[in-house]
Amino acid sequence: MKSVSMKHRSKSARKFGQNKTRSKIFPAPPSTPDPPENPHPRNDARYWRQRLLLRRYRFPASGDTEQDLAAQIDHAGIGFYFPLGTPDMETAAARACQIYQVAVKQGWGAVCRHFSRELIVSFEWCMNPVLWTYTTIHTLVGKRSGPESDKTTPHPNRQQVLVVELDAGIRRALCWSIDQQAGFVSVPCDSAVSFTNALKLQKPRMVLLNRHMAGRIGFKSPGTVTPLQPGVPALTYSVHVDGDQMFVSTPGGAGGYLVKRVKPDRLLEPILKVASRSELMTEDFLLRVKYYFQELLQLRSSHDSLALARLTHREQEVMELLSKGCVDKEIAQAMGISLWTVHGHIKNIFERLQVRTRTEAVIRYLEK
Repeated sequence: MKSVSMKHRSKSARKFGQNKTRSKIFPAPPSTPDPPENPHPRNDARYWRQRLLLRRYRFPASGDTEQDLAAQIDHAGIGFYFPLGTPDMETAAARACQIYQVAVKQGWGAVCRHFSRELIVSFEWCMNPVLWTYTTIHTLVGKRSGPESDKTTPHPNRQQVLVVELDAGIRRALCWSIDQQAGFVSVPCDSAVSFTNALKLQKPRMVLLNRHMAGRIGFKSPGTVTPLQPGVPALTYSVHVDGDQMFVSTPGGAGGYLVKRVKPDRLLEPILKVASRSELMTEDFLLRVKYYFQELLQLRSSHDSLALARLTHREQEVMELLSKGCVDKEIAQAMGISLWTVHGHIKNIFERLQVRTRTEAVIRYLEK
């Protein structure tokens, strides 16, 4: 189970969360320093061969396998993780180089239209306490996108979810995810202009909209399940480059934080037990969401405690400093060890706790 709950965050994270701005084009994720032995320019595939990654989370609709490689590509202060769709290093490096060259020559808009990106989508069920679910998607573009069907045929046994999203790749990925859940069918909406007609004609049971779109359609309560009109609750979501960016985007000052990863085909998991009822108020949705997160806390096993208990004394010292917001250099100075030793401890911590980022590790540690 990948649920996390928090009572507090580091000072730096809280400060960032309180003063964040939400932009449509994302800042680049923290970049990995170029290996000193890499003499090749960025427009050379040999450069990208040394920067290939294996990413942990896959998106079923993309057809990728566990062995397929990915790359973190940034240019002009903007960047994303890109699934490259192949385990072959030469092919993957050539594809990464192609993506970079398109970004340089044609801009990020062209990249987003033609290449799949790995993104984190967080669903904002409640603002205070913060109750979020999140998942990893790959944008569906090009050959992977398939036709975006015009879902005008009634589905009497399935609840319609109107997905309001400008980015075609994100919209297709979310629609695919919703369509995998029994009892639901997605209805795509690509603009604020078409929203009013879609709401009137489709009569959806629920509206799922990008937080950026909330103001454009007159939705005044992003961040929590709120009725858009009588009997039609709306849920906002945010899109992030990675888990760290998602974490710092959570609202500062909340009384508590509980965030859970869900599979892409379980996006609406918190409301599945009540969504099929014919008569349902928005308050019922919110009540079910709160029960869902309470059940997660009650069902937590001793797995997390056992994992933390397996940390060595030095690894626990590192975790304590990480939880206070210390960077690697500060940890090395405080413990009297080298940076490389710090990196080794953090790598071991990731393996023992089965996490992939420092943020996830700190959250697990703060739960103890």
